[in-house]
Amino acid sequence: MARARLEVTLPDDVWVGRVTRSHPEATLSVLSVLPTDEGGVALISLRADDAPAVVRDIEEADGVEEVELQRAAEDVREAVLRVETTDPRLLMPLRDSRLPVEHPVVVADGTAQLTVAGSRDRLSALATALETMGFDYSVGYVHDALDAEDLLTDGQRELLTAAIEAGYYDTPRETTLTELADRQGIAKSTASERLHRAEGKVIKRFAEDALDVDPERSPLAPAAGG
Repeated sequence: MARARLEVTLPDDVWVGRVTRSHPEATLSVLSVLPTDEGGVALISLRADDAPAVVRDIEEADGVEEVELQRAAEDVREAVLRVETTDPRLLMPLRDSRLPVEHPVVVADGTAQLTVAGSRDRLSALATALETMGFDYSVGYVHDALDAEDLLTDGQRELLTAAIEAGYYDTPRETTLTELADRQGIAKSTASERLHRAEGKVIKRFAEDALDVDPERSPLAPAAGG
C-alpha cells in the first residue's frame, strides 16, 4: 500500500474553490463528509480574519443548499459549519478510484490538500479521474506505507525500546550509551551505530507522515509491472 499527498486546484465553478479564492486568508478544513443521493454533507472548520463574511459567501454560493452554524468563536475568526451541497465534485474522483481520504482535507485559496492511501493502481486511477474531471493537481509525495515491524530490524527495535524504557531520551538522561550497551550485551560502538540507524528511520518516517517531507519523491504512477 502507498500513501500520497496531492494538491488539487479547484475550478472557480466549484463553490469551495470560488469562496476560498475570494477570501485567500481563509482556511476551510473538511473534518468529515457524508455522501448523499443529492450530493453530500460536510462538517467544516473555518478559520478566517472575518469568518462571518466567509459564511455568508458560502450560504450564497451556487451548489450550497444549507449551512448550519455548529459553533462560532467569540473573536469571529473561527467557526464550525455543517454544509449541504449538491456539487461534491471533489468527492467524485475519490469515489471512482475507491480511495479513502484522510481528514481533515484542507482547502485554502482554491487549492485542496488530499492525503490518500491505497494500491499504486488505485492511485493511478485517482490521477486519471482527476484529469478526466478537469482538475489540475501536483503530487507532494508518494511513498510505500510500512508497518512498524517492517520499519526496523529486530535488533534496532529491541535497542530503541530499551533506550526509551531506560530514560535515554529523557531530559536529563537517566542512562548513558555505555550503560545501555552493557545491558544489551553489545559493544558501545555497535549500540551507537544501531541506535543511529533506528533513529534515522523513525525520524524520516515521522517527517514523511507528519511534516509532509519526503526524501525520495516518487511520481504518481503504478509500480513497474503493474
